[in-house]
Amino acid sequence: MQRNTYRRAGRMGTWGAGVVALALVAPVTAHAGVPGQAQAAVTTTATFNDPSGDSAAQSRIRDHVKGLIEGAPTGSAISAGLYSFTDTQISGALADAERRGVDVRIVIDNAATGAGGQYAALKAALGTDQSKGSYVTNCGVNRGCIGNRVLMPSKPDDGSINHNKFWLFSETGGSKNVVVQSSANMTSTQRTDYFNNAVTIVDAGLYGAYRGYFADLAKRQVNNDYYRTPTAGPYKTYFFPRKEAAGKKWNGDASTDTVSLILGNVDCRAGTEVRMAANLFSRREVAAKLVAMKSAGCKVILANDGGTSMSDDVSGIVSGKMTERVQCAENVGDRKVGLHSKYVLVNGTYDGKAGRKLVFTGSHNYSYSALRANDETLLKIDDVALYDQFRANHAKIMTFCKGS
Repeated sequence: MQRNTYRRAGRMGTWGAGVVALALVAPVTAHAGVPGQAQAAVTTTATFNDPSGDSAAQSRIRDHVKGLIEGAPTGSAISAGLYSFTDTQISGALADAERRGVDVRIVIDNAATGAGGQYAALKAALGTDQSKGSYVTNCGVNRGCIGNRVLMPSKPDDGSINHNKFWLFSETGGSKNVVVQSSANMTSTQRTDYFNNAVTIVDAGLYGAYRGYFADLAKRQVNNDYYRTPTAGPYKTYFFPRKEAAGKKWNGDASTDTVSLILGNVDCRAGTEVRMAANLFSRREVAAKLVAMKSAGCKVILANDGGTSMSDDVSGIVSGKMTERVQCAENVGDRKVGLHSKYVLVNGTYDGKAGRKLVFTGSHNYSYSALRANDETLLKIDDVALYDQFRANHAKIMTFCKGS
């Protein structure tokens, strides 16, 4: 069974990743110009990196976030919930933003305090006093900022983490209320060795929902049944951890498995297509739901990381049972390129309505730790244009990874 594999594999980015870049995805923000001054307008779009491409293709998500930081004007605010963080370009851009009068507030996992981590640099630049405009706070050892649960007593050092990867900008590039939800940690292996995705959304309601969650993370008040699901227009956020029902086991309760419940809203009778990109995948309930959907008439197309990120029992459940499946572990030069994205795409009938095109993405893996222990975010997006971008990305991943 898979737990916080990030810890066992080295929390500073061994599981870093990146998703295939699309030619159709235009840059959201210009990365040139004077930081803090007007730059290209920010719009709602998706960004994907390509670890098989050149340096620019590999760095698309990192450079996109850097451009947004540089586009934040004096008097605005940047807030972020982050896991591992070794990228000096981003920490430098945040320090520059603070110096020009941007309030920079970072909630970060203890992973960033390790070798190469940027916590010390952020602490020097921002301080840690939450009564000030700028600060960084570290969630602490073997806990998230909200979750502090150890699912397996035999592994007390494998507790909760703050696994979030989101960025909030009160204003950047002339646009207000900008949310960036990514699957990518800010590490070098995220860019070079794995496929990742990010979505940028300009929406006041969604920004407010994330700001509320960020404030709760910053308080560091433990709540192992934190689960919140605020809705803002075409967007719905699911904030974790979520506890199992009374009397149930943490690894055996489909009734409180959010992803399983989401998949349960899919009607397969009309041939709905469901696509999944998966990194960590150990939840048997989710795997069983995918198989049942295929049997009920859905097209179920699965791309999963080809390392040890899928548990043996899940592998046994889905093996030979999908419409199409690839396992991503491709040799590119002296590197092995894998998959770190986590998203589900639905094209068809959902919740009784036909013709839906939905995206579910975020930091949330299909693991028990993501559901029951970690600080995590899953974002539902009801937007045809964004769906089409993710659909094209998934098709490219499937093609690239067929060599597995």
